Formats: sequence, structure tokens, C-alpha cells
Amino acid sequence: MRFKKSIYLFLLLVLIVSCNENKKKKIISTPVSDTISKRIAFHKLEKRSVIGDLDGDGKQDTIFEHNYSKETKTEILESPDPYENDWEIVENWFYTQKADLYLTINKKNKDTLHLGTAQGLYCLINIGDNNNDGKDEIALVIDKLDLSRVNSCKIYSLCNKKWTPLKEFGIHEDSFDFTTDKMPIFNEIKGYLEKRNGKWFYNDYSQNSYDTQEIGKMKRLKTGKCNY
Repeated sequence: MRFKKSIYLFLLLVLIVSCNENKKKKIISTPVSDTISKRIAFHKLEKRSVIGDLDGDGKQDTIFEHNYSKETKTEILESPDPYENDWEIVENWFYTQKADLYLTINKKNKDTLHLGTAQGLYCLINIGDNNNDGKDEIALVIDKLDLSRVNSCKIYSLCNKKWTPLKEFGIHEDSFDFTTDKMPIFNEIKGYLEKRNGKWFYNDYSQNSYDTQEIGKMKRLKTGKCNY
């Protein structure tokens, strides 16, 4: 009986050790990515849109902002919140997603404007027909994946059915600082692109001259016409 009891205790001990080993293996095999993703605070990714006669046919068009993940082959609806996560997490997440920021028009066979890998847009503004070619131009500022507060405003027009840059000038991102819970829609860039008495004026941050004291001086916005 003592021999049988010893065997029983030995088998019970082996069983307990085996269970503990299995438990350890399960803990070790937990995917690291799942653990990390639980620590990331996500928020809804805001998408801009604007209306205007962008192709010169006399009818209103709507241009939409998109951010597409080439990694998952889906539209990005939520992304890491830059105010709740370390910047490195936000930056790496968008690059891992192979994010493609682009603009489309709500009409068939219209050109798509690809803007690269970025969080989104700070602003998307219809500045009207500045060059008198019968089409509205758009101004935009990309929310880049960098730590610099120096940025640029780019003005585009549909030239021969293709999106073409007509002008670019420097801005500072402090124009987009806000105190509300939600980022507002910017219809101008304070201090850099403003509408006065129906006309647009701009200030190029990259050309501000401290020697001549021309700091913040705004000039009448002029854009060239399409080179067809």
C-alpha cells in the first residue's frame, strides 16, 4: 500500500508540474502587439471636405479628404490620439499602416490628389477663382508626421483635368492652435492666409525679413494660370 501511495503522489506531482509549465507557456506566447495596442489611445480621425466649382463646368463639386491604409486595404477611421500618446507611437502607427492621404471629387473620372503619408489636413479651403480661369482653387496644409511647427500652405487647381500646384508659401502651425475639445474647421490661416473685403492676402513665413522689419506683412494673393 505504501508503494502504491508513493506512486500516486509521484504521478500527482508530475501532473501539477506539467500544468504549471503549460500555464507558463501560454503566458509567454501572448502576442506583444496585442498588449501594445491596448495601451494606445485612439480617436476618430477627422476628414475635411469643401464645395466649389473645381472643374469649371458651372456646377458645384465636393472634394473629400481620405486617409487609406495600404496595409489593411481599408479607410482609416480611427488613429492614435496625438494628445494621449507619445509622438513616436503616433508616427510609427501611420507608417506601419502605409497611410495614403488623398483627395477625391464626387464625380467619375476625376483626378485624385495624393499627398503622401500624414495624419491628415489642418485645413482645406476653397479660395475661389483667383487666377480668373473659370475654376476655383483650393488651399491646404498637411498635418505632417514630424515635430516641426514650420509648415507650408499649398494651392492647387485642376489643370487639364490634373491637380497642379500653383503656389506654395510658408506658415507656422501656431495658427491652428485651439482650446476646444474638438479641432475647429479653419476657413483661413490666421496671419498667413486671410480674406479681406472679398480678396485673399497671404504672408510667407519662410520669407519674413527681420532686417527690413517686414514681419507678418500680408500681400495680395496672386496665383498663376494653368500651363495647358
